[in-house]
Amino acid sequence: MSTLVDTRDRVTQPIVSANLKQLLIARSDWFAREIMRGVKSGEHAYITPAQSRLLAHMAGKPASMAELARRLAISRQAVHKTVAELARRGILEVRDDPERRNAKIVSYTEKGRQVNRAGARIIEQIEQRLAERLGAGRLEALRELLAEDWD
Repeated sequence: MSTLVDTRDRVTQPIVSANLKQLLIARSDWFAREIMRGVKSGEHAYITPAQSRLLAHMAGKPASMAELARRLAISRQAVHKTVAELARRGILEVRDDPERRNAKIVSYTEKGRQVNRAGARIIEQIEQRLAERLGAGRLEALRELLAEDWD
């Protein structure tokens, strides 16, 4: 039986009656906590959960501020604040979009690419632990289901 875990990793309640959305949110929250646990134990411990989420939504590729706001479902002001802090730390850079007059493009610096690689290693470790807990076949089946087009 699966259980919900709060932010302090205490078991709170069984998930038996949870709907699919609640299950997906609970597992996504768990994954985000595990990523941050890995981040906090490494050389990039200054990365916040909001910054980690923004970097994940960039998926290693440049993106406009407006696109990041849409992907994250937050205001452009919140994106701007998060990007500004990451730029101050030398992880991201912001430049004018040559195709759109008032738009800004956000991209990784070399340091940002190093942070991205460190994040990928953390995710690999989490996935290895999941394979040990769930079994490699079940983890692959989960990956295939989540990768399908649901539209």
